[in-house]
Amino acid sequence: MCGICGITGSGDYNAIERMTATLEHRGPDDGGITRFPDARLDLGHRRLSIIDLSPRGHQPMANETGRIWISFNGEIYNYRELKRELDPARHQFASDTDTEVILHLYEERGVDAFRALNGMFAFALYDAEKARLFLVRDQLGIKPLYYIDVNGRLIFGSEIKAILASDVFSPEIDWQSASDFFSFLFVPAPRTIFRGIRQVPPAHWLEYDLHSHRIVSVKRYWSVQSKVSSDEGALAEQLREVMTDAVEKQLISDVPLGAFLSGGIDSNVIVGLMAERANKPVRTFTVIFDEPGMAYYDERVEARRISEKFATEHTEITIDLSQPEEMLDLVEYFDQPFGNTTLYLTWLLSRETRRSVTVALSGAGGDELFGGYPRYRAVQAARWLKMVPRPAARAALAVLSLWPDDFTDRRLHRMRALLDGMDPDPARQYLRWVYYLDEDRKSKLLAHRNGALLPAHRVLAEHLAQMPDEWDDGNRFSFLDVETFLPDNLLEYSDKMSMASSLELRVPYLDPRVVELAFRMPFSFKLRGGESKSIMRKAFADLIPVENLRMPKKGFNVPLGAWMRTKFDRYFDERLQRDYVEREGIFDYDYIAHLRDEHRRGRRDNAYELFAVLIFDTWYRKYITGTLGRGGR
Repeated sequence: MCGICGITGSGDYNAIERMTATLEHRGPDDGGITRFPDARLDLGHRRLSIIDLSPRGHQPMANETGRIWISFNGEIYNYRELKRELDPARHQFASDTDTEVILHLYEERGVDAFRALNGMFAFALYDAEKARLFLVRDQLGIKPLYYIDVNGRLIFGSEIKAILASDVFSPEIDWQSASDFFSFLFVPAPRTIFRGIRQVPPAHWLEYDLHSHRIVSVKRYWSVQSKVSSDEGALAEQLREVMTDAVEKQLISDVPLGAFLSGGIDSNVIVGLMAERANKPVRTFTVIFDEPGMAYYDERVEARRISEKFATEHTEITIDLSQPEEMLDLVEYFDQPFGNTTLYLTWLLSRETRRSVTVALSGAGGDELFGGYPRYRAVQAARWLKMVPRPAARAALAVLSLWPDDFTDRRLHRMRALLDGMDPDPARQYLRWVYYLDEDRKSKLLAHRNGALLPAHRVLAEHLAQMPDEWDDGNRFSFLDVETFLPDNLLEYSDKMSMASSLELRVPYLDPRVVELAFRMPFSFKLRGGESKSIMRKAFADLIPVENLRMPKKGFNVPLGAWMRTKFDRYFDERLQRDYVEREGIFDYDYIAHLRDEHRRGRRDNAYELFAVLIFDTWYRKYITGTLGRGGR
């Protein structure tokens, strides 16, 4: 795992040095810069050594002729097979790295080489003969890649901070992205919070002409086009086979390796398959809560059962939020506002895990692929909900609104969202079911409505419009999550928080073969009779402790509802006083006070909406006004 960056057409000789320096946490083992004066191109790289730890893995790296160069972030899990396919008479290898295989594969196949890669990756490939620069991102968006095309220059990096360090342009807020953030609590790709800075979409490459100084094209190279099968037994067998191979491939490493372990099925299966292939105990890492009233979030009992079953070397990490500003400080790793508080658990877990290993496997992606989220039950029930007369739904909602929220259990909150979100437009309905502020509530919160802003549900509608007609609603909406929630939210915090501690995090469920297989399954094989991940329970029954099968899904979350009352509320008085809020003109002070009052009295759980305000303000002070240091100072 590494950090990459680059800039074209720069007259600032030191720009690439500043850019590369910002990514040192992603690659503490080595760094490199290569300048190409004739092409007016500079490439930078920071290396976290995982495969072939020798200096031969130094980057940027060239092929034997020096015609093709690469700055690479990630891992290619099938690089050994691809290397065997290359004509040995045409290629000379100087290392045992997966990076060098990409160079020679491109040399032989051109851009078709990108389609053959199985891994997690984001890289820049420079073809000197053709005067072309390619930016390439993996199929599911596991590894990030940002860019801006400004003033005849292309500037790119693994993180936005590398682009900002170029000092080529003055950053400005993209107010459409800011508005979208308060609906999703992340900024939907390909936009970012900064005007002009975008992401290379998952499964795409960007081609840049170094002669004409323009982006030639942005092309998709992979998509899921799976024909649905009705043979559940065969699909379960294939799932076991493909997952076993995916995990085995991701055990390739020249450094210590372990796994994140919760009490859920996803990480359970990963650890079980690792144990089948390991020649020594698997190292596992779990977060636990010792604070009173936090038992709902604690999975130590379930995780211990799994650890005992596979005799893992198990570490438990106690969560303590005595200094909540830690969570707000983490915005510096995202470079834009990000409101999913699971980022904090991932940061703590990664930090502790890195003390023992350099690589960890995670169960990320299992929920999206196999019907793990409670919202998929709502999708299945949608056809019946449509039959409920609107007056009856409003009456039921009015009754539920009389009950106070339980901050340790969001089931009542979800039921209210289910009734309140009923809408003939599936994209708007899904947004109201799953996410946060709708357009009406945003209009009350955001005083700064800069120009005509588009509604947030358009993001979901654009993806839904491209779904195969033959898919059922369950697969349509789970794939919607694969294209939005997964790369822009879950994988975003997984990458940023693991790399903050220089930990490589691998995700076997997002092997493209597993994803393709998942969408060959009717959704009824995944969610059956209220039981989620039904086909996984069948395919991996021998790996899962029986007691854990009966446990409800808890999720990997923090008790934000309680924390917003006890630990975060004071920040509004300290940092969002009326005079400041009205002077900056972004928020409506009275509506923030209304959200706080509802939350304090337990009338409505507004924890995530309030956290979004805090994290946005933290980002704004740090990146726009420059008035905030670490710890909120």
